[in-house]
Amino acid sequence: MTMTTVYSIINIVLLAILVICAWQGYKKGIIMGIIQVLVIILSLYGAQVLSDTYSYEVIPVLKPFVSGYMETLVEENTYQAFGYEPDEQTGQYDAPYSTTDLLNSSPDMRQTVAQRTYQSLGLYDGMAQTLADRTIAYAQENNASLTSSVVTIACQSVTWYAGFLLAFIILFAILTVIVNLPNLSFKIPYIGIVNDLGGLAIGLFVGAMFCSVIVWVFQFAGLVLPEESIRATGLAGFFLDKNLLASYITL
Repeated sequence: MTMTTVYSIINIVLLAILVICAWQGYKKGIIMGIIQVLVIILSLYGAQVLSDTYSYEVIPVLKPFVSGYMETLVEENTYQAFGYEPDEQTGQYDAPYSTTDLLNSSPDMRQTVAQRTYQSLGLYDGMAQTLADRTIAYAQENNASLTSSVVTIACQSVTWYAGFLLAFIILFAILTVIVNLPNLSFKIPYIGIVNDLGGLAIGLFVGAMFCSVIVWVFQFAGLVLPEESIRATGLAGFFLDKNLLASYITL
């Protein structure tokens, strides 16, 4: 399967979500549509609270597994940022200075190195910059080295975002089941057109939120779905630019 086909499938899936949600909203009406929006908002906020509360418990378990790899990435990106290239045969950097010496001599390069490190993990530019800012702030507040700060922030981010996504899916499924248990269909009497069009509009909004969650996940998959290609991919690029979840995710 070519990448062009993959991007076409992504567009088709996102469009199908919008159409299905709009049709469901049209059938259910404006009141049930509002209830569904509330379910999504509650799921988002609940997921954030749960992730804030429990995700950091996983960091001590995760750190030993990622620290060595992250340290290597920081070293490689530091040397490359300062213009050094690896030896073609050994793969080692023939530099007269250690990465610590280089960063101490040019503290302003810490931001660039941190951002490059996160980008090399496959994070999109915006997310990489956010984590780089957080890394520099952590290093200054804790008087920590860039390498240890990158490891800490990477672990925090992985556990928080994974916990957020998992909690959102679970909460949304539970709340949706609860809301649909009575099998109710509320409609405002005598204004059918308002019910229908209002439900349609809210259904489109619900579909846009689902699409935003899907495209938000793409920000962590840059090694498979490059940012430049996604931005040029119709609906996916639109939702990536709009970033509708920014108001709800405040890690």
